[in-house]
Amino acid sequence: MGNQKKQTALILRKARLGKGFTQQYVAVNANTNVRAYQRLESGERDIGNASMRFGLSVCLILDLNPFTLVLGDQKDADEN
Repeated sequence: MGNQKKQTALILRKARLGKGFTQQYVAVNANTNVRAYQRLESGERDIGNASMRFGLSVCLILDLNPFTLVLGDQKDADEN
């Protein structure tokens, strides 16, 4: 699993657990199936390659900034 995928997966999981949501809850409210969401949270799928509707729905449900989630922390990229 790539570093960005791993970081995104951890952010998703932490945000979901912090809100007390199940994967099922996020999936239903993002209008997808549980397995599709699980792939994001496990790092099997990159949210940057997901449909805009799906990615933005997940960000809205979990109160996450979509730019940070997709692009990562830009200050880390600028240092390299």
